[in-house]
Formats: sequence, structure tokens, C-alpha cells
Amino acid sequence: MPPTLRDIARKAGLDISTVSRVLNNDASRGISEPKRREVLAIARSLGYRPHRSARALRMGRHLNIAYVLTETRAARATLELPFARYRLYGLEDALTARGYLLSLLRLDPDDPKSLQEKVLRWPQVDGLVFNYHVPSLALIDALREARLAAVAIDGDIFEQSEHTISCIRSDREAGVHASVSHLIEHGHRRIALINAEVNRRRSAGYLRGLEEHGIERDERLIRLWSARDPTLSSGRLHAYAAVQELLQAKVPFTAIQAGSDFTAAGAIDALLQSGIRVPEDVAVAGFDDLEAMDLFPFRRPFLTTLHDPNLEMGQKAAEVLLEQIERGAAPQRILLPTRLVVRESCGCGHRPESGLAAAGLW
Repeated sequence: MPPTLRDIARKAGLDISTVSRVLNNDASRGISEPKRREVLAIARSLGYRPHRSARALRMGRHLNIAYVLTETRAARATLELPFARYRLYGLEDALTARGYLLSLLRLDPDDPKSLQEKVLRWPQVDGLVFNYHVPSLALIDALREARLAAVAIDGDIFEQSEHTISCIRSDREAGVHASVSHLIEHGHRRIALINAEVNRRRSAGYLRGLEEHGIERDERLIRLWSARDPTLSSGRLHAYAAVQELLQAKVPFTAIQAGSDFTAAGAIDALLQSGIRVPEDVAVAGFDDLEAMDLFPFRRPFLTTLHDPNLEMGQKAAEVLLEQIERGAAPQRILLPTRLVVRESCGCGHRPESGLAAAGLW
């Protein structure tokens, strides 16, 4: 026979109503944090599973959160990206722990009528999660009027929504600033930036790193492309072409800060093809930490990079959204830190000028 609230209450020495409030995350009456943790631990040890339908009816909710898929082909492709998958993993883990389901919802982010037809007319969800593709101003207005909780991952629409839609991002500008500072501290002053134009915060971090270390900006070292990369391999091809251009222009550099790990891989492809060693001649740093997502653009863990907290962004999105739904908390704008992961490609033990001289670049 499955365990009940009465079993948990008996073991915890509490009444059933108190146990129910803990398991429903109800803070209307004060329950000490140690006692709350004890109740949750007892529930886990007994294998307690709440009756979802009864709980939803009692709480007046659906216990269902929708992950929004837009109607465009490009948006469907984003689910194939490891970043989107790990955000989904984080979302699902955090929602399941609180007794919620995560559903997929195809929605046109530019059309408020789509929201009316699929969400508001026959309400089946308690909140929406947008990822990459943020809603239009018209849809934001419709969400605000409907008082439907929503959160955007990797999109900053906090001001546009008049502080009604939470936004979860990672601090990519600070991350690239830390990476560029690391390169400078190890002797590099001619650092190229290879990046997609859309990644503006990464470019801003690069420029801030140079400025704070008294290094003048050199436009010849900045290679950006305007096309949005629909796949990881396209970013690699763009970077390969950008580094080839740098080499053909004979612009001296000792390091490359890439906007992504696959961009770094494309840069390294071009360097190696030209007989330039990494890291002995040129140091390379990326962004994403694909190794942590079980993607390996290199034969072994090699690339110095910035770990982007995709799993944590999903978890935090769920946490913030449920605080709005369950407790009426105000929407939030949250910036999560990135983390520099130093591996071989930066060659911190090498003097940059000696390697370049040997390669005939300086």
C-alpha cells in the first residue's frame, strides 16, 4: 500500500495539515526550515507520491507548465542544440520536484491570437517558458492582460514587459571579459575576436577586457559575421573563413577569443591548416563548454572556454516561475555567472611572442 500523508505526519511527529502545507510549498503559516527539510526527507524515504489530480483540484491549478515552441522552422531546430536540451533538463528536473508537468506548446510568438486560441480560451497551463525566441510586444501585452505567469530564458524583455515577465540570462559579457583578462595576464596583447554579430554581449566583454588593461582596440583584429548560425557547424565554417582572412591580411595576433566552442574549433582548423600550432604559436579560448554537455569538437578535453550555465538557467526559470504562480512573487530579472574553464588551448606556459616568431607571423 503506498504511503500517505498520515504516514509522513506520524513519523515526523506533526499533524497532517502541516505536512500537507510543506509538500505543497505553502508558506502561509510559519514552518521552520529544519522541520521542512525533515518532512521532505521523510517523504522521499517512504517513496511518497502525491495524487496529482487531487492536488491540482485542491490548489486550483493545472500543475502544468508549457515550454513554448514557435511555428518557425528555425525554432524547431533549436531543440537540436545542446544548450536548449540542457535548459529543458533543468526545467524538467525542477518542475518534477515540485509536482508539475512540462508540456510542449506550439505558439506563434508574434501573434496574440495564437495565445488566445491555444492558451487562454481553454486554459490548461499555469505558466509559459520562452527560450531563445522571445514574444512580440503584442503577445507580451496579451500575457500581461491575462495575468499569465511567464519567463524568458536567454532573452531580456523585462523592461519591455513592464516588469511582468521574468528573464533568466547568463552574464556573457563578464565571462568573456574574464577570459580576455586571463589571456592578457599571460602575456597576450594582440587578441583577435572571432564572433557572430548577434552575440553582442560577448563582443562587449572582449572590448571591456582590452580597455581595462590599457590595450587599444584594433579593428583589424575584430572579425564578425551578421548571419545567424542555425547550426553549430555553420559557426565553425564562419570562423574558419574569418581566421583565413586574418592570416591573408598578415594581421599579427597571439591569441583568439572565439564567441563559441564551435567557432573556436573553426579558428583552430584554419590555424592548423596554415602550420600554426595551438597553443604554442596562438592561444585560443571559446565559449559554451560543450565538453560539459557531452559534445566533443576535439579528440580530448582541450579547449579553454567559458562554462555557460544552461542547466542552471532552466532550473532557475522553473524556480522563479513557480514563485510567481504559487506565492504571487514579483517577476525577476536574473543574471547567472559563467565560469572560466582553463585547459590546454591557452598555453599559459608559453611566451606568445616566441611562438609567433617561430611560425613567421610576427
